[in-house]
Amino acid sequence: MKLKHLVAKNVRIVAVVVAMLLVVGGVVLAAGEEIFLKQAIEFALRDNPAARLAEVRAGRARVGAEQLRQSVDGAVYLLITTGKLPHEQMLLVYTGSLRAEQLETLAPHRKQDERNLLLLETQSNYLELYRSFDRLKLARQAERRAREQQRLAEVAFGAGTVARSDILTAQAHVAAAQAQVFAAESNVQAARATLNKSLGRPLATAIELPGGFSVPEQETLDLAKGLAGAEAGRLEVIVARETLRLEERELEYARHSLDDAAQRGAELEAEGARLQLRMEVEAVRLEVFQLYHRLAGLEKQLIALEQGVRAAAEAHRLAVLRYQAGAGTQFEVTVAEDALAEREQDLLHARYESYLGYLSWRLATGQSLE
Repeated sequence: MKLKHLVAKNVRIVAVVVAMLLVVGGVVLAAGEEIFLKQAIEFALRDNPAARLAEVRAGRARVGAEQLRQSVDGAVYLLITTGKLPHEQMLLVYTGSLRAEQLETLAPHRKQDERNLLLLETQSNYLELYRSFDRLKLARQAERRAREQQRLAEVAFGAGTVARSDILTAQAHVAAAQAQVFAAESNVQAARATLNKSLGRPLATAIELPGGFSVPEQETLDLAKGLAGAEAGRLEVIVARETLRLEERELEYARHSLDDAAQRGAELEAEGARLQLRMEVEAVRLEVFQLYHRLAGLEKQLIALEQGVRAAAEAHRLAVLRYQAGAGTQFEVTVAEDALAEREQDLLHARYESYLGYLSWRLATGQSLE
């Protein structure tokens, strides 16, 4: 008797909570524009302010380089006309052209780095929206199973084979499944808003994704090539290398123009820049090495998941045969179908992760995502 009252109380509580969530949340999955991955990338580069900001920063760097060259020309003119310059302006004459060159050199690298991060964010959010739709599909399947269980419990109770507490328990499962559906619908809305932000759109813009998404082709990973690419193309390494060039130029000036203490200070600055470059190189090499082996592990996981899909497909086939032979139930077939769908979605999500890992590999090895 106590069990019946406890279960009934839990059912009422869960049902009330679900009703409140549905009323307050008002989740409506409105249909919207169907967007393919390639289109999402194009929209992000065209409409996201981060892409425009990257352009602005690159333009500012070019203007800064031109202004620096003009300052150098002014200092040189002053040196010619007066025969002398303050220390700061003499250093400008000695290093200004290099600094201007570095501004122009680094500007496109910084711009590409910012665009790459935007593209990675966009593709990650695009696939997350796919995942949220898949989770909603699973939640709705679980709700259907819970309702079927409730129906079976009611039939069995009518036949006198189970107690009423079984119906109450089944009702509790239905209410919990409804709550899961609401949470999944809310996650779809959140994922849509996140993708809309990446695309430079209003957060509430409705988006639909095409069915049957297939992961784009990926090239075979080459560790040696990846390590070399990271050393040559990673922004942090390029910046460290250019910083060392500037410090060495300032050291040359110090050796000709300043006292021993200032020269020693310049030597320490150059040594620090040398060590920083070495640390940056080692850091990107380690990142590439770790990522390479993580992605190799993902490939093995994909193989195991593919085997799981084949096993679930065989279990579903056998459940159908048992049902056709009168030895099984429709509910068993439904459970087998849902299990197969879950295994297939696990495999698809793992492929998403593998693709995002591949994009991270391209970034880590100094390649563009465009």
